[in-house]
Amino acid sequence: MLRIVLAALLLCLGVCAETRELTPRIPVPESAFLSRAEYTNAFFGFRLTLPQKHFEVIDLSDSNKALRHFLFAEKSLDHGITLLILSATQVLGNPDEEAQKMAFMPSEQGAKPPEALDIGGRLFWKNQTEQKSFSGKAYRLRYATGMRGYVLVVSVSAQNARQADELRQNIESIKFFDPKSAKEMAGADSRPYLTEAVQHRLQNAPQLDVARLDPGHLSGNVYSNNFLGFSYRFPEGWHLGRDPAQLTLTSPQSHSQQTDAKDSWTEQCTRVLSFATEQSPSQDLDHFNPRILILAADPACFAPDLKFPESIHDNQDIQLFGEMIVRSFAGTPFLGHNASRLLAADLDGHLFLEMPSLGAVPVSGSTLLRKVHMSFVLTSLKQYWVIWLMESDTESQLSRLMKTSISFVPSNPIR
Repeated sequence: MLRIVLAALLLCLGVCAETRELTPRIPVPESAFLSRAEYTNAFFGFRLTLPQKHFEVIDLSDSNKALRHFLFAEKSLDHGITLLILSATQVLGNPDEEAQKMAFMPSEQGAKPPEALDIGGRLFWKNQTEQKSFSGKAYRLRYATGMRGYVLVVSVSAQNARQADELRQNIESIKFFDPKSAKEMAGADSRPYLTEAVQHRLQNAPQLDVARLDPGHLSGNVYSNNFLGFSYRFPEGWHLGRDPAQLTLTSPQSHSQQTDAKDSWTEQCTRVLSFATEQSPSQDLDHFNPRILILAADPACFAPDLKFPESIHDNQDIQLFGEMIVRSFAGTPFLGHNASRLLAADLDGHLFLEMPSLGAVPVSGSTLLRKVHMSFVLTSLKQYWVIWLMESDTESQLSRLMKTSISFVPSNPIR
């Protein structure tokens, strides 16, 4: 009996460990909670009431589709086949305009345009058709709305009018909320839900740990990291450091606009490797102290379904990365407001992405804020992201900082 108990305990521990590993550190579009009565999405922040009878959950996810995310589906074989499918597609254009396009059925191009309606305080585009078939009528519904750089689509296909109407009422009663409260909104009787494609992706993702990453070393005004394979020369005469507590990070617009959720994500998923300021950070200055911050980040936290672009010519991938940067870092000290323009450059065979923005810092002895010019620069090394944050109160100095020296060195073999 003791052996059985120990074996069961070890099995449970193994399953629990696997479950923890397969939980994304921050929500991905598929992150959800599921109960018999409701589907609750933790990324977009919405709750959908589910039919109570004759439906079963099915998984239609495809791990090869990076931009189109299958979220959830249910099927019923009662009175013919009925399908409810939720998906989200990342788009490059205006999400509201793209949502209107996606509300068309595949065979309905050129037909009556979709109807605009309000669901839960959001603009949805709705399309519906009734078609005759050998087995009777087929009812089809499609709803689309733009959210967070995606188009959320809810589709229904049914052969029974009563089931189609029940699903219509449920969809048009969707409730939206702050995604941070998803677990509380889902309730105690719900369980975490991830599609098979996401679980497969998490199982095969590189196991990175920014907390245990080689911190590198400083020599004079040069920071080097042999594991990541690069060195960076800070401007001559600047004050170098490692402890981010010495810095008061720039607010993107005002301190009140930084969210606790994003602060916690960046703490878990990024690590300051080194920084430098033009003046000593301990000095009480009446002007902004220009600075350069070098960080490492775990891509799985911010873009688990996007690969880093391989070439400066991968225009679509680069645009998608630009949207990801804004979505992930806007509202944190790393990216200011008015961030939208993405620049790309090749340096010694390494692709660098740069996004300029504006931040603000308080003026000493005043309630005014001083404008700060910021540049967010990102590249991929050893599957980690390496990020440079450069800040100055003048555009001319920021331009000079952008010309400071980055060199790539061969990494040391792992012993």
